Amino acid sequence: MLFSLRSRGRIAVVSVLTAALATVVPGVAQAAAPPANDDFDSSVAITSLPFTVHEDTGAATKAPDDPIWCQGYAAAGTVWFQYTATQDGLLRATTAGSDHRTLLAVNTGLRGRLQGVADACDYGTDSVVTFRATAGTTYFFQVSGIEAPGGALSFTLDTIAPAVNDGFADAEPATALPFTRRPDLSVASTETGEPESSCVDDEGAPSVWYSYRTSDAARSVTARIEGTDAAVTVYTGNSLPELTQVACAGSNSFRPAMFPASPGIGYAIRVTGAHHSYGPFQFSLEETPPLAPDVSVYPSSPTVFDNVSFSASSWNSIDLPLGGTWDFGDGTTAPVGAETVHHRYAADGVYPVTLHATSPDGRTATVTEPVTVTTHDVGISKFTVPSSARQGDSKPISVDVTNTRYTETVTVVLSKRSTAYWSEVGRLTLQVPARATGKVRFPFSYTFSPDDALSGKVAFRAEVQLQYPSTDARPGDNEAISLATTVKPPATRIVAV
Repeated sequence: MLFSLRSRGRIAVVSVLTAALATVVPGVAQAAAPPANDDFDSSVAITSLPFTVHEDTGAATKAPDDPIWCQGYAAAGTVWFQYTATQDGLLRATTAGSDHRTLLAVNTGLRGRLQGVADACDYGTDSVVTFRATAGTTYFFQVSGIEAPGGALSFTLDTIAPAVNDGFADAEPATALPFTRRPDLSVASTETGEPESSCVDDEGAPSVWYSYRTSDAARSVTARIEGTDAAVTVYTGNSLPELTQVACAGSNSFRPAMFPASPGIGYAIRVTGAHHSYGPFQFSLEETPPLAPDVSVYPSSPTVFDNVSFSASSWNSIDLPLGGTWDFGDGTTAPVGAETVHHRYAADGVYPVTLHATSPDGRTATVTEPVTVTTHDVGISKFTVPSSARQGDSKPISVDVTNTRYTETVTVVLSKRSTAYWSEVGRLTLQVPARATGKVRFPFSYTFSPDDALSGKVAFRAEVQLQYPSTDARPGDNEAISLATTVKPPATRIVAV
């Protein structure tokens, strides 16, 4: 009996030791326990703010009913926090300082029926959400790892002050131009009675306000948004119900918002988030650069036979479309439009073409460009060749050239075509004075060759060329081709015996 009791005692002691050793023997893998707040039902209750916690979430798990509205399919493991707001105001939660990518979402409601808080979703290396809390409402913070269950997590929750210029009455004045700000719309709200804007799709999106007034002189002002999806709207009026839209533009607009600022008039400027996108962006207010339009004329050296094209443009897109008036310098005018304007001059001369341009916001500029109209025009009035010839005959060929405008240095090139191509057979250069009537004759002499006789006929071509840099305004009459000349073999001489 004694032996039996001792045996049973020894067995009990061994069992205890074995269990103890199992927890300390090196090389034996132990599964890490999930964090205490791994499940929604065991979320950490936050009782006071500010609140910060550091915990290891490497063993966090994902429950089948974890919300998926905030990129939930990418969540690998989740821990939970909850806070019941004691007052209305803004709350900001962040995972800044964590060693892994996180997904951060805020929910309200009961398990299985949780609802996401609008815009309270972020994911990345340092997730941040800012939202407007209502006193008495309990908010559940879902913090998940992305691609990995978790790691060293840092979670912070605190109140945050709203934007100082959140309301119309608290608009920040732009006292000097240029004026630049980077507003944080995540701490802004929508004020009751805010006016509509033709550049804003969601009038419920938060906004901040700025004001501008010029007292010394009228000027054109440009309001611009650069960066994320947002919009800027300019109004006149002294209260929300009185506001009237003057101009607006979105960050994706082709052009910014421009408006003429008159002395003594106040302008209210609202910067609004679009589609609940509160990423970083820049708002700027600056004086619009002076209007500096460009004038294009084609052709650059026109003649009286050309329909001259005039177009106005600007390097700055905010200047377009240009309006105003064209003055062609010959007593005629035309309105400036989006399309090219055409004009034909009746006589040669130098014409001061003036563009009186106006931008959409009322800026004006005047540009004058001289346009020189010069018309060179010579032509072949007569081309005389022999109707027939024999091999070895030398016969005259003449080209008569007319000219009514300027004294010209003219070259006539004479070519023949007896087979498949033209070949030059003569060239003559003469001065051709300008005459209302009359002509200048270019005389040539051509000796018909055995090849001409073999072909049986030969055609001639005369071409008129002006001395560079002059060009003929109507080249259609600068070339003439003759009827073919019949060419016979040389005459056979009969010798008397």
